[in-house]
Formats: sequence, C-alpha cells, structure tokens
Amino acid sequence: MARWDKYWRDDAFVARNWAEPDSDIVRLSPVMQGHGVRTVLDLGSGAGRHLFYLSRHGFEVHGLDISATGVERCRKELEQHRLPATVQVADMFSLPYPDAYFDWALSVQVIHHTTAATLKQGIQHLRGKLKPGGFFYVTFPPVESIGPDSGREIEPRTYLKEEDGEPLLHHYVTAPEIDELLEGFTIVEKRLEPRESRDQAGEVTRRMRWNVLGQRS
Repeated sequence: MARWDKYWRDDAFVARNWAEPDSDIVRLSPVMQGHGVRTVLDLGSGAGRHLFYLSRHGFEVHGLDISATGVERCRKELEQHRLPATVQVADMFSLPYPDAYFDWALSVQVIHHTTAATLKQGIQHLRGKLKPGGFFYVTFPPVESIGPDSGREIEPRTYLKEEDGEPLLHHYVTAPEIDELLEGFTIVEKRLEPRESRDQAGEVTRRMRWNVLGQRS
C-alpha cells in the first residue's frame, strides 16, 4: 500500500499514467446510459480518473481504494470541481454497500492482484452488489503475459513479485477461466487486445490484456 501512497502523491506520475480514463470506459459510457445505467462502482479508484469522467457524464459514481492518500486526493479534486461522486477507503473483497445497489461495476487493472480462489470469491461477492441485469467491466492479464520477470509462482498462474520493496500478487487468466470466474454472468464482450501503458519510469510498454464485459444473469 505504501507504494501507491507514494505514487498518488506524485503529480507528475499521476499526470503521466493515470489522468485519462481507459478507452473502454469512454466507449461503454454511452452504451451504459442507453441501458438506463445510473449507479456505478469503481473498484480501485486510485487517483480518480474514472470517478471524474463518469461523474461529469451524469452517472452516480462511488469509488473505493486501499490507499488513503489516493482517496484523499480524489476527494479534494471532487470538491474542487464540484463533482458529486463519493470515494472511501475500503477492501474490494468486502464491499461496504447494500446488495443489488449498483447498475455497473468496473475494475480496470485491479482485481487480479490476488489468488485464484480469492478472485473468484471476490467477483461473486461483487455480483451480489449488482442489480439483476447489472454490468461488470473487468480486465485481466492473460497467461501469455507470463515471463521471466513475473516473479515467483505460488500456485498455478498466480505469481508473487516484489515491486518497489513490496510484495504484489498477479493472477494470470486463461480464456476458459474467465467464464468460470464470471459464473452467474452472461458474457457480453471478451476481447484479448494489446494495450500501451507507461511504467513508473515513464517508458511506454505494450502488453496484452483481457477486456471483459459481463451482465448479471
């Protein structure tokens, strides 16, 4: 957690890496509005890029993150721009919201930082917070991304890697596993695509990513 507290204090890091919303969130926003989506949950809201974007586009947005620094940064910017979104420090695997509350939940580059069993339990826990027919957009790293720098494998496809002095889990998924993880959802989209991002040093990297949209059955 300390590493993310450090990052969210770094204005240059945020501006370089986490200022713009993910392109899929931009693409899906009008689609979701067409489905009557109103309430949105952003898991791992970080510096607030999706909170700000979705709030400006008329959604009722709630964010959570384990970094108190990130949450405080979000709150200040939300107040500064008079945006009505809310954000709090919370664990995404123990969501502090009523059942069947949200129309749409999103997890961009977040929920896979755990073991396979906890990932499955977490997604099913989240499913209970969605209204029937609600949507879940989630990204996963594919098994094809596993390489020499992935760290130590602690169980099939789950790797433990030290990043900035802190251990961090990464679970890499297969295509069939996605269907198992999203049990109780109808898969609307499932795309394996390359995405560009910047590392902490600002270098551009290109990695494959699963982009998945499910609808609660």
